This record gives sequence, C-alpha cells and structure tokens, in this order.
Amino acid sequence: MGIAKFIEKKIVKHLPSVARAVQRSMNDDKKIDLVMNEMRNDPEMVDSLFPYREKYPVNDKMPEKPMSREDILAQIKEMHALESAPWKGGKISGSFYHGDQDHYDFLNEAFGYYSQVNSIQRDVCPSLTKYEGEIIAMTLDIFNGDAVNKRNPEQKACGSLTTGGTDSIFQSVYAHREWGVDQKNITQPEIVLPVSAHPAFFKAAHYLNMKAVVAKLDDNFEADVADMESKITSNTVMLVGSAGNYGHGIIDPLEKLSDLAVKHGIGMHVDGCLGGFILAWAQPLGIECPVFDFRLPGVTAISADTHKYGYALKGTSTVLFSNEKLRRYQYSGEVDWPGGVYISTGFNGSKSGGLFAATWAAMMHYGKEGYMARAKKIFDVNLRLKNVVRSIPELKLFGDSLFITAVGSDQFNIYHVNDYLKTKGWRMNGQQHPNGFHFCITGPQITNPTIVEDFEKDLKAAVEYAQAQKGDPKSAAMYGGAGKEIDPSMYMPMLTAYTDVTQSTYPF
Repeated sequence: MGIAKFIEKKIVKHLPSVARAVQRSMNDDKKIDLVMNEMRNDPEMVDSLFPYREKYPVNDKMPEKPMSREDILAQIKEMHALESAPWKGGKISGSFYHGDQDHYDFLNEAFGYYSQVNSIQRDVCPSLTKYEGEIIAMTLDIFNGDAVNKRNPEQKACGSLTTGGTDSIFQSVYAHREWGVDQKNITQPEIVLPVSAHPAFFKAAHYLNMKAVVAKLDDNFEADVADMESKITSNTVMLVGSAGNYGHGIIDPLEKLSDLAVKHGIGMHVDGCLGGFILAWAQPLGIECPVFDFRLPGVTAISADTHKYGYALKGTSTVLFSNEKLRRYQYSGEVDWPGGVYISTGFNGSKSGGLFAATWAAMMHYGKEGYMARAKKIFDVNLRLKNVVRSIPELKLFGDSLFITAVGSDQFNIYHVNDYLKTKGWRMNGQQHPNGFHFCITGPQITNPTIVEDFEKDLKAAVEYAQAQKGDPKSAAMYGGAGKEIDPSMYMPMLTAYTDVTQSTYPF
C-alpha cells in the first residue's frame, strides 16, 4: 500500500495543510506509537513493506550457519527480477535514469574492481585521484568552469565528488556558513531560498543551526526575485536557485539572482542535482535554455548528480565551487588524533572506490556526443508529451520544462487522473501547492517507441474518469508518493513511524 495510501486511509482529517507545523510533533512518541499500531494492524500496509516474509525466512538474528552463495544469489535475483520489471516499459517517472541493463552491467563491472577500496587510501590506490579529478574536470567543463578564471585570473573553479545530491547540498551550505563566519563574522547565518527549493536545503539548515528564510514563487512558479531580495539581511550567507526544481523542472531566474548575489556580496548556490546533467546539453543542441552555470558571476556553487542524467551508479554527485578557498571551508581535519593526522573533504570519511571508477567509466563511455544524443531524445519525447497535455482542454501544464511534463487542472481534482493512470501501470510523482503530478523523462521512455501514444490514450481516459468522480481521490502529494491535506500535527509522527518500520524486520 505504501505510506501515501496509508495516510489517506487511516489519518486523513481534511484539515488545511500547514507545511512547517511538523517539527513540534517530531518528538510526540504517543502519536508515533499510535501510527505504528495502526500500521501493524493493517494487512495492506504490512504486505507492501514485507512482501517476501512468507516466501523467505525473516532474519531477525544472525544465522547460526552460513548460507551458500548460490542460495543467496538466487534470493537476490528473484527479488530483483520482480522489482525491475515495472520500469522497463517506461511508465515510471524518474528513478531509473539510464534504463539499459547492459549499461548497468558495464558499470557494475567497473565498480567491482574497486568495491573493496576506501577512497581515503590514495597512497594505496592513486587511480582514485585520477578518477575523481577527471570527474570534477569533466563536470566543470560542461558547466563552464573556465568562465570563473576568465573573469578573475586568481580564481579557479573546483569541486568534490560526493555520495549524492543531499551530500552535495550539505557541503555547499556548510562551506558558505563557514565562509560567512570567517569573512563576515556572521554568528547567526541565514540562507534565502524559494519555497520550491529541495528539502535538502532545509535539512542542511536544520542540522547546521542555520536559518532558512523562505521566499514565495511568482505566477510562473519561479523564485520571486523581489521577495528574495527583501529577505536578504546582514546575516545572509547565500541564495539558492534551481535548474530545474524537482516539482516542475523549472529553472529559476538565475541571472537576476546572480545579480543579487553580486550586489550584496553573498554566495549563490545553483541546485542542478536533478536537471544539471541534462540541461547542460540544451544550448549545444540549439535549444533555448537560460544560463545557469558559472557563466553567471554571482554563482559560487553548483550541485549536479552524476547518478541521475550522468548515468552513473546510485550514490554519486558533484559539488562545484567557484574558487578553491570556498571549497576548503568544507574540509575537516584533526592533527592531534592518536590515530594519526586526519583530513576529509566533507561529512563522509570512507567512500567506495567502486563509485569513483564507475562514475568515471560512465562519463568516459558517453562523452559529449553520447550525452547530447540521449538528451536530444529526452527533450523530444518530453515536448511530445507536453503537446499531448496541451491538446486536452481540461488539463494544464505547470511551466515549460525541457525534461519534465508537470500536469494540473482547474476543472477537477487532478489526483483522480493520477488514480486512473496507476491502474494502467503508470507511476507519476504527486505534487502539491498546487495539486498536480509530473512525469520526469529518462532513459526507459526514449526506448519505448509507443510511449507517447500510450500516454495519450491513457491520459484521455483518465480525464474522462476524473470528470465522472464525485468523491475524494485515492492519490496524495508526497515526495515519491502522492497527498490529501491532513492534520499537520500528525504528519511527522506518520512519517517517523514509517521510517522506523523501513529499518525493521517483520514483525515490527
């Protein structure tokens, strides 16, 4: 059933949503226990979380006797086959960015040569320095890192390989915080960001004891520049803009935000975790796309996930900085530790050398020509899907993204459309404020020659279904799921309980 359906089934109270009312209920153990008991007694929820509990033994203790490699791999292969089948037809939004098992096999082989290697031990495996340095150099190349040096010969754009988009964002927020403390004597650092910015920025601000100051969006669902400027204070260390944002794939007015950053002498982070590695190819292909990289003088950091449209394995991203001094603020070192002199580039110490090798292999395999060829196909499929939406009067597009088709309606509850699409095997990403869903176009969609026609047929039928509905939809709007409006005091207890369960065995 999943957490979204559980919420709507068990705890929905049809009260107005208050997005930021959740922290006060985080520690409400009674509410968490209430939800946990509801989950335990809900067969659908249990089945969704533990579908293999009857087929395979539940290992709630270390097994006394070893299990053969053959039996272990047989279990893994069977579960993998069941869970991989849905994405191969192209009906799942995002998640599986490449969509070619041969490519994954190639990356897995590269990973395997370094699967046991710790990236800290560069003296043992100096090849990791080659991989990481070249990954960063190639990423800087496509994001026009040379523009920094052209503006200021004393500065050079640089970066680090991280374990994912959240890690990249954390590293940038932390570096800007430390810069603000060191260079401006800021003791209560703030970041200014639009409400559409990724939750990782709010997480980073919370963990790093910073204030996240939220600005509204304009009528085009872009960051409202005037509102963002009004929220800049003497404590502001950085602005945030997206290229493009998760909800709608929209690129914020980054040129104007860059001007603000320069005007106020503060940092600016461009979040390209989702879209960076595909939007980079728009202009080279002759497709109109706003400048979002280091060509903008106010940009001091960029995050871009190699494990998305970079087609690397999951667990890699890049964080880029406009100069080496800013990057150094993310470093952490201990010189008096009994275990020896220690330094790390960020929050993580150990990182798998296999991910370094596999990411390098992916980028080398594709090169500019390969990336552009796939981007062209993705842009084309997305344009055709948007035209399908435009042809249906009852629907509307949110923005005009190059790689995301974001859909809403003023005629009926759009979640009814999503409900129907689910019955046909489609898995869209639900959105809220306003209600909608999006279809993020990736590799599986460009390999299905009938994907547009299939989507058009099912979408038109979904609209007819939605028009006939009188009750509430089943869908909701959660990250990775989809939301009715619920009692805000119950949101975090529900999500906390669900997260607890996902780290448990059956019975939980």
